[in-house]
Amino acid sequence: MKKAGSALALFALLAATNISAQPTEEQRAQWRAMREARGGEPAGPRPPEGATQEEKRVFYQKRAAERAQAEAVPAGSEHSAHAGQAPTERKAEGSGKTGKPAVAPTPTFAGTAPEQTRGGGAARPGGGAGGMGARGGGALWLSDSPPSRGDGPPRAGMGAMGGMNMGGERSGPPVKRLWLRAGTDPQKSGFAREDAEAPAETLLVRPQGSLAGEPLPPPEEGRKNLSFEMPVQGYYRLYVTTRKLQGDTLNVAVAKAEVSNFSHGGDEEERSQALVAPRVLESAPIEIVREKLPNEKMFFQLKSGEHQAFVVLQKGLPLQGARVRFVSHEGWTKEAVSDGQGRTSFQVVRDYFPPWDDFRKRFKATYLVIAEANAAEAGRHKDQPYGSVRYQATLAGSYYPSPDDYRSHAWGLGVSLLIVILCGIAVYLYRRRRTRPFREVRLDDAE
Repeated sequence: MKKAGSALALFALLAATNISAQPTEEQRAQWRAMREARGGEPAGPRPPEGATQEEKRVFYQKRAAERAQAEAVPAGSEHSAHAGQAPTERKAEGSGKTGKPAVAPTPTFAGTAPEQTRGGGAARPGGGAGGMGARGGGALWLSDSPPSRGDGPPRAGMGAMGGMNMGGERSGPPVKRLWLRAGTDPQKSGFAREDAEAPAETLLVRPQGSLAGEPLPPPEEGRKNLSFEMPVQGYYRLYVTTRKLQGDTLNVAVAKAEVSNFSHGGDEEERSQALVAPRVLESAPIEIVREKLPNEKMFFQLKSGEHQAFVVLQKGLPLQGARVRFVSHEGWTKEAVSDGQGRTSFQVVRDYFPPWDDFRKRFKATYLVIAEANAAEAGRHKDQPYGSVRYQATLAGSYYPSPDDYRSHAWGLGVSLLIVILCGIAVYLYRRRRTRPFREVRLDDAE
């Protein structure tokens, strides 16, 4: 009875302690007032007492949507022109007099020029973006996977332009989704923030479409990805161009993504034409083209340890002297300068070193190529004069572990198994030689 009474007393004490640890409504009100005094987020309305978890979730979602709608203030002349127009109803503004293709307005993003030195000298190669309004700064580039929450590394195997991670209806053509990100780290680069001074222009070049490309409609309301259908086989190329004036320099950035869409079935003639079709946009201020191998297969995969060449072009012509930087999945960087043909070559280093039991031969890593060049070109941008232009181009891709990596794992397992078998045989033979056969000995007491 004494033990039962002690247990009941201890339980009552723990319950009282737990109850006393819960804050009262007065304390919660004081905490909210202190948070508002420090400049934090106002408390705002709260769900009614006795509401279920589902009712609370709906309440907070509605409050967040109202807050986002209140904070979405149009900025700049272009935004105010479309202030009362739904995003899906905006029309592309073409320049019919010059014959250039129309460009559809999409969410605006910050400029991507490298930082200048304090003394006003030359740009720092591979530096952060001077006008970049994005987390981490850096260059604008297109990825087929969004950044993870908190700008942490995404799930292993995501990223790259291999034509995977597609959506769309089962009965319709596949749909490719791309995200515009800002930074120089393939894993930790966040979303590119909007910048009214640098409106983005998007062009999509389809395999059987116009060589000059066509404007891509802006993303749906509430979405940050750029999506397009891929009804035919071939290479689809998306260009996102921004222009921003900083002082006397015009920063021109072109983020490019090349997505391959091939299948084992389908029209063979269509597939053969797509494999030899040009992959250059002659109107692009600057772009990077991945050089295909002479005997490259339809489902090409770049492996660690292989060499990959890239060509930097300006208006379809090779650009000599461009600074080209290759960034691997884990952040390894190497720089080079394009030659007279605009060509540079890099060897993809192995940077995938998982634990022995967690190795995956289909792990897909992301690389990022950044090309920069300066030119003494004068002109006007938005009625403002400039005396020089800084060009920047980006291209992302994917690579996989070398077959030698997982073959070495197989060889290691085989050698280990062989050593275990040999050790077992040696132990068996040793114990057998040490075993003495039974021999009966009789003693004659009569003698």
